Amino acid sequence: WDPYENLPRDCARLFQFENFGRTKQRVIKDQTRDAAVPAGKYVTVHLKNVPRHIVDVYDLDPLAPVFDPTVPRKRLFWIVGLLQYEHKKTTVNFTVTRRDEYTAPIRSKDPVVIQAGWRRFHTAPIYSEHARDGGNHVFKMERFLQPKRPSVGTMYAPTTFTGPILMLQPGTRSAAPALMATGSILSADANRIVVKRIVLTGHPFKIHKKIAVIRWMFFSPEDVMWFKPVQLHTKFGRTGHIRESLG
Repeated sequence: WDPYENLPRDCARLFQFENFGRTKQRVIKDQTRDAAVPAGKYVTVHLKNVPRHIVDVYDLDPLAPVFDPTVPRKRLFWIVGLLQYEHKKTTVNFTVTRRDEYTAPIRSKDPVVIQAGWRRFHTAPIYSEHARDGGNHVFKMERFLQPKRPSVGTMYAPTTFTGPILMLQPGTRSAAPALMATGSILSADANRIVVKRIVLTGHPFKIHKKIAVIRWMFFSPEDVMWFKPVQLHTKFGRTGHIRESLG
């Protein structure tokens, strides 16, 4: 299996890790050692040269106390420090287990809201089996997220090393988003191959003693050449291989 075969051009812009686990350990270790502010300490941040329209939108009053409950706040500021490589877009794999309280089916490629730590974004992940890698790095796709067993979701997202995963149903203005599943970050591996099992069938057109002509199975000679090594079988147990394309 070639993980780079027939990929779209946009996949060349994705960031890839040679060893995600080793990179994660090094980044977290460097961040803990070189942290300017120890964990659990309060700091004061001063913003300079803020445009006037930002001040009006956020209703900022530089003379008001920081924690004064009488001062109206239209929005809330989040100041977050990114780890190394967390500004890069990549292929993120995460383990996910659906909640028993959520009874609706969860299909692959259905739009959901992913809360990964402090990040929240809309995506449409695909799900695959959470099994041990047999060496070929190929995993079977799951059309639905099965209950009471973990699966692996794959999506395009910014690099995230740590943090829990909350999968939310996209809500409306009148209803809050429902919690569909929970999980954690597994890796950022672009070489994970997710395959879909498909049954190809054809219509027998002419049947001879040892050769049969089958129609409506393939529609291009390239597909016929691709599936030549695959063994075919009928529902009565006869087996054979593709000889040539007649189209």
